[in-house]
Amino acid sequence: MKKKIILPAVVTILLLAVLLSQIDIRDILLVISSISPIYVLLGFILYSISYLLRTLRFDILLDGKVGIKDLFSIVCIHNMSNNLFPARTGEFSYVYLLKKVEKIQTSEGIATLMLARIFDFISIFLLFFISTFMVKDLPLIVSNAILGVTLLLALVVLFLISSLYYGDKLVKIVKDFCSKLGLMKFHLMEFLLEKMGETVNGFNSIRSKNTILYSLIFSIFIWSSLYSMNYVLLKGMNMNIDLWIVILGSTFSIFTTILPIQSIGGFGTMEGAWAISFISLGIPKEMAIASGFGVHIVLFLYFLIWGFFGILRIRRKS
Repeated sequence: MKKKIILPAVVTILLLAVLLSQIDIRDILLVISSISPIYVLLGFILYSISYLLRTLRFDILLDGKVGIKDLFSIVCIHNMSNNLFPARTGEFSYVYLLKKVEKIQTSEGIATLMLARIFDFISIFLLFFISTFMVKDLPLIVSNAILGVTLLLALVVLFLISSLYYGDKLVKIVKDFCSKLGLMKFHLMEFLLEKMGETVNGFNSIRSKNTILYSLIFSIFIWSSLYSMNYVLLKGMNMNIDLWIVILGSTFSIFTTILPIQSIGGFGTMEGAWAISFISLGIPKEMAIASGFGVHIVLFLYFLIWGFFGILRIRRKS
């Protein structure tokens, strides 16, 4: 347990040290203090809308098995956990709370969470693609990333289709392969394959065309509201940046959340990716770093507010 904490802590300290060596810390404080409360409030409204949309998306994927108010509380805790804990370990909170509070099977929790993440990726990639066409004179780093993003999107869509419509066959292939290698004698392998089969059954129960379509639409609106939040907060910092450039720059920082080794609370990794992407888009180094810290700190306050709200509601219900 200590090792799991020490490594992210070291990563956080090292990255923050590198970033802060490139800027006067007073510039960060100045950027944060300069944000008008109106922009902070507007950003919070947009951020809150994304929570409501996430709740409605999970409601569709779970086929209305959980009340909207309770599901909203779970979304609040889940999102806070994801932002606080490194390497997406906070994802388990969604599955855990569904099972503990709402008695939803683990397999269904995993299936709905995986589908939600797939729709997130597709939505991010779609908005990224649109922004590449809307921004003129793309920097080389973005142009080079387009091919990689295209391939990754194709793999995600392929995984979605195969999981929804050919999941049973995939499980059978994996089981046969493990049997030939003699791996079925291990209890852990049996357990993993059992959970894999249950998850596929969860996919089978939510593969209607309407569910997929509505989930994708909600996902696009979720990320549109989050990108708009970034745009509003940057506007509050007196940074007049085009929305499409904000989408381009923000996307790379979003990808840091799926890294196998992430800093605590995302501090360091988020700001680093944010700074690199916005500097490549023509933003001065000091402003790129300071704005990354500014947006992240405000975002940190947002998810803490809703996270504690969710914890209080769940405790009250229990």
